[in-house]
Amino acid sequence: MKEKIRELFPEIEWIHDEAMRDNVVAAIEDGLRSGGWEPEDMDRIPFTLLIPNCPFSYLAHVRGVTRIAKLAMDEFNAIYAAKDEKFRMDNDLLVAGALLHDVGKLVEYEKNGAGETVKSRCGKNLRHPFSGTVIALRNGLPDEVGHIIANHAHEGDGTLRSPEAVVVNKADFINFESIKSFLGMK
Repeated sequence: MKEKIRELFPEIEWIHDEAMRDNVVAAIEDGLRSGGWEPEDMDRIPFTLLIPNCPFSYLAHVRGVTRIAKLAMDEFNAIYAAKDEKFRMDNDLLVAGALLHDVGKLVEYEKNGAGETVKSRCGKNLRHPFSGTVIALRNGLPDEVGHIIANHAHEGDGTLRSPEAVVVNKADFINFESIKSFLGMK
């Protein structure tokens, strides 16, 4: 399963620290096993249940958020960290947080008898920022990655997000809101 996860998410290789790469893979594997999914299902699970007949998968969304967040961080670092190193965002934290921002959806969702993706019992009690944080932390990811996951959605509004968490939050909403706009949704 680990090899398939790495194949589906080539962005994992953007993480420089080998142990963190392995922990990200372990967290995704944990989410899949806990939710009863196979790696290939990530390309069939809708990335959101808030868009009826969502045209994009969990896999596409996570990759999109990760790629946009990394581009934003690289440009931010090129401008601001080039002037003052204290303004450098951490690549490994940002990429790990982006890759795992929705890992909790793997337990928030389940497939019903008709083959449709619906909220699971867990998902009715805990939204994915909470379950995803637990998955990440129990798989050895640092608190800073847990912070990104916990604060990437509306649950983080009103909190002081780390710079990396700000970028993942904005990248997530760029993806979500743009797709809604293309579909003519409010």
